[in-house]
Amino acid sequence: MEKFKDLILGYLPTLGVAVVVLVVGIGVTILLSFLAKKAFSKTKVDPSLAGFFIRTIRIICYIIILITVLSRLGISTTGLIAFFSAALAAVALALKDSIADVASGIILLFTRPFVTGDFIEFGSYKGTVQKIDLIHTKILTYDDTNVIVPNSRITTSEINNYTEHPVMRVVVKVPIHYSASIDDTKRVLLDTVTAAPLILTDDVHTPQVRLEQFGESSMDYTVRCWCDFKDYWTVYYTLTESIKKALDKNRISVPYNQLDVHIIDNKK
Repeated sequence: MEKFKDLILGYLPTLGVAVVVLVVGIGVTILLSFLAKKAFSKTKVDPSLAGFFIRTIRIICYIIILITVLSRLGISTTGLIAFFSAALAAVALALKDSIADVASGIILLFTRPFVTGDFIEFGSYKGTVQKIDLIHTKILTYDDTNVIVPNSRITTSEINNYTEHPVMRVVVKVPIHYSASIDDTKRVLLDTVTAAPLILTDDVHTPQVRLEQFGESSMDYTVRCWCDFKDYWTVYYTLTESIKKALDKNRISVPYNQLDVHIIDNKK
């Protein structure tokens, strides 16, 4: 018992130093995280990128604290490092499909084709970026649906960032009967699109009406105008309704598929 007591008493200073290192290390980690968060809040760094840096700082600090504490306790860290290396290799092998997403997440965070809050379109998705993580990105679509997309799918797709260029073109296809006058039709369509609310009418974004092609049963016109991306659907639906009302008012018919049946009397 005396030898055991002497052993414990002799080990207490080492244990005390290890506890102090642990407590101080955790305190320093919390302080560094707080200072980093405060520094990022004063800059224009994307919140997702700031969160990535803060998490990286915490992980590095915790690893340093763990190795330092074990060294103070007299435990060899060589075997521990080898164990963690083997475990990391095993995890990397098991999660090989996710490594591409992590690499894509790092690319998105550093190249910044879009940031949190941007309105983007890629593939079949269109919506507002809620958060960019290492593995996936959260998108809030038009119908208020939260979609989580793997980052590798985003980096391999064409990305249209509407926030960087907030002007969108609205295109409405209008089929017109062949009996209608081209000049009258273009005048009615141009007057309608020019009077539409929320559209841009500056020197660069001028509303246009063009006869695009001659279809099987109609002359196909294209009406183009520009608006802010946030007003796209409002302008599109309002303009479509206004065009139909204007055509009806001016007695310009819109053809539809129909079948003409001719009866021939062979007795005559």
